[in-house]
Amino acid sequence: MSFEEKIEKFKAPCLSCVKSVTVEKWIAGGLFVLLFFIPLFSSMYSQLVFGKFISYMIFALALDILWGYAGLMNLGFALFFGLGGYILGISLSCQNGLPAFMEFGGLSQIPLLYRPLLNIPFAFLMGLLVPAAVAFVLGLFIFYSKIKGVFYNLITLALAALFELLLATKQMYTGGSSGINGIAGGLDKITFFGKAVSITGWYYIGFFALVLVYVLCRFLTKARFGSVIKSVRDNEARLQFLGYNPAVFKIAVFTIAAFFAGFAGMIYLPMTSFISIEAAGVSFSTMILVWLAVGGRGNLTGAMAGALLVSFLQSKLSESFGNMWQLVLGVVLILIVYFLPKGIVGTLQDIQYNSRIARVMAESGMEKSKSREEE
Repeated sequence: MSFEEKIEKFKAPCLSCVKSVTVEKWIAGGLFVLLFFIPLFSSMYSQLVFGKFISYMIFALALDILWGYAGLMNLGFALFFGLGGYILGISLSCQNGLPAFMEFGGLSQIPLLYRPLLNIPFAFLMGLLVPAAVAFVLGLFIFYSKIKGVFYNLITLALAALFELLLATKQMYTGGSSGINGIAGGLDKITFFGKAVSITGWYYIGFFALVLVYVLCRFLTKARFGSVIKSVRDNEARLQFLGYNPAVFKIAVFTIAAFFAGFAGMIYLPMTSFISIEAAGVSFSTMILVWLAVGGRGNLTGAMAGALLVSFLQSKLSESFGNMWQLVLGVVLILIVYFLPKGIVGTLQDIQYNSRIARVMAESGMEKSKSREEE
């Protein structure tokens, strides 16, 4: 066998594998490659900006498994992002003594409730477990009470509004509307091999955290658990008829999503060195829904792409149009949602699927015509 024949022998299966890869996986791979190489050709400021976007992408993945796969829209999901961020933020701000916002609030020492958080690993663990525990308790109340539809949405919206009000009124404990400062000093306490973590180091920690969460979410959605939560979304009555308890799976996916959301809130801190009400309230909660609508819900790649695209547009438009950026962004988003109702990635998947169907039908038609000619 000649060298050219060997090449042809191996080329066909390779091309077949490449053609079988879905557009969703191509886009996910492209996003990861782009984000991985950003520190190599960008400034420190760009790394901070895209590092913040990475935390948003993790947050979007968390909401997508809840809303996109289980069909449980949540109008106050930023509550869990804020819980994770505030718990770790308070810990970091207390590393160099009494934070300024507590001192201005009249406190002379760190409150007893906050003292366990002086241990950063413990605070990180609480930033994961507290949002998950809150979601678990809320899930028990909401889903076992069979609260659905608009009433469920109103409860989640009210909880985010209450959390936002709590942060604003308890200024001596939360920093109020000014948020929590002094986080950068606490970040300097975190060292590897005796050296403080650089901005680039924090960026790559966030990047690999995004990859990890994406892989975990894909595993969950492709496993049997993912099939069941899709059934909760599509036909809950039939699922119950088959002997499953939908409330159990709703609570489980709600708790898992809150766990990832709290993790995203903590990944957000090194890139901003600051957290405030804006990252935990109603406004941010509704923006996440826009990310999924633009990228395509029920699609992990769409969630990441939507979060990155909308956040990037928001950043650029605010620089170019000043106070008018929200109006311009709103028009752009309306056009995307109107012309691409399944989101950008969802629409591209449909196009790829239809083209494959057309190709298969054309190939089957050619085979039939050849068989007729041979006869």
